[in-house]
Amino acid sequence: MTTTKALLFGRGRERAVGLVVGFTVAVGVVAAATLVASAVDHRTVAILSARTLPVVMVYAPAPIAAVGAYARCGGPACLAVGVVPVVVLGTLLAVASALGVPGVDGGAWIADLMGSFLAGSVASAFVGFCAGVTAALVADLVGVGSDE
Repeated sequence: MTTTKALLFGRGRERAVGLVVGFTVAVGVVAAATLVASAVDHRTVAILSARTLPVVMVYAPAPIAAVGAYARCGGPACLAVGVVPVVVLGTLLAVASALGVPGVDGGAWIADLMGSFLAGSVASAFVGFCAGVTAALVADLVGVGSDE
């Protein structure tokens, strides 16, 4: 498989699925911890999770997508890393709203919040994907990486 095709479409499905599922689990744990901390109203945990959630939602997709691109997981998997945080957080907020968790109402602000996070996390994943592709091409050019 040529380097370009491997970078754009991926080489191994197992690697790509592992990348997306692993990141989904990590985001789910952080988002659930944030909701639990908000419901329990424990100040220290709430402050830590309030600082951790934006990092996972907006900044983490870039390095994850860069590693995925360098490992030749493919563009769709790397960009899915940008969509994962929004889907996970939106699902958790919808479930929390349906269960009546204090502080989580089902207002229209959830759609605005999800749209903002989606734009940020997909842009972050795209930048990371471009960086990973560049790193892989440079490594192949220098002879450090291998196409096979």
